[in-house]
Amino acid sequence: MTTLDVYGVAQSRAARVLWMVRELGLDFQHHDIGFRTGETTTPEFLAINPNARIPAIVDGDLKLWESMAINLYLARKHGGPLQPATLEDEARAMQWSFWVMTEVEKPLLAMLFNRAILPEDQRQADVADCSEQDLQRPLKVLDGEVSKRPYLLGQDFTVADLNVASVLTWAKVAKLDLSYYPAIADWLERCTARSAAK
Repeated sequence: MTTLDVYGVAQSRAARVLWMVRELGLDFQHHDIGFRTGETTTPEFLAINPNARIPAIVDGDLKLWESMAINLYLARKHGGPLQPATLEDEARAMQWSFWVMTEVEKPLLAMLFNRAILPEDQRQADVADCSEQDLQRPLKVLDGEVSKRPYLLGQDFTVADLNVASVLTWAKVAKLDLSYYPAIADWLERCTARSAAK
């Protein structure tokens, strides 16, 4: 039997892969390696991901990195309710996964670092505030979509929701006020209330 190996500390983008494998009920080996410890620059890890970044997986002969690609692959391979039901919905799941990385993650991370992670004397309030402004347009887009239906692709939670919600889980710590986006707040609560998310 092939073992799925997942590399990366849970306090990183690996969290979304760990959420996915738990949603799917997969047997897996978690290698709790971090980027600050030098573990990602060992020859053994560089053979898995030459970018020296986490997360990464090894699934049989496949070595795969980039959290969104990993989750889309796992959904497709293992099927079930997380896999979009049609080719069109699979394309929409990819669309939302790329969208959250290009439109939301960078400004949200800037807020997170400048409001919570960096030492107080290194935080830049203007960077956080500007990033929050940059998020207004994409958040309006998402709020409009999840106000129409319970989940991004319809009535059921899929990999599209998991991928987008996994980025937005940083909103609370980043002090992003979602009260202006009530549909997002409700949708995010539904997504993160799932047992695999916890």
